[in-house]
Amino acid sequence: MPPRTHNPIVFGKAAAVALWSYDTRAYSQARLLAALRGWLTTEDRYADGASVKAMVPSPVLWKEMAANGQFATATAREGHFPDSFTRALQEDPAAITRAYVYAVTVSGKQSIAWKGSPAGGAESRVITLAVQCRPHHPCALAGVMPAVAP
Repeated sequence: MPPRTHNPIVFGKAAAVALWSYDTRAYSQARLLAALRGWLTTEDRYADGASVKAMVPSPVLWKEMAANGQFATATAREGHFPDSFTRALQEDPAAITRAYVYAVTVSGKQSIAWKGSPAGGAESRVITLAVQCRPHHPCALAGVMPAVAP
């Protein structure tokens, strides 16, 4: 469930954890996708559901992962506005008032475990998200950027 916050970095860190976490033992791939759609902005013009769906294993891969009882947990260590976003905002401060979409880069760790390997392994992760935070409305996910912005 998305946090009710007006802070794009706080929201971005929570969204990254949601995107990096799953449990094939507890729910289906379709159910995970439905839950992640609940994070998306309701403004169709800004919602990029395809970029979020691309973060979730395909139904075929999910089935293989489920056969092994695979699950992942995640933590977000740090979140920030990328330099390119900050520069663009400085050049045109009013631009943000059109869509109120912020670029947020989040770094963290994903821990994956499965049957026979309860300790599993961990990998560092970095993602740049588009987070919409309109005044008087909690933040929402607009999408996942195609590349990480430092």
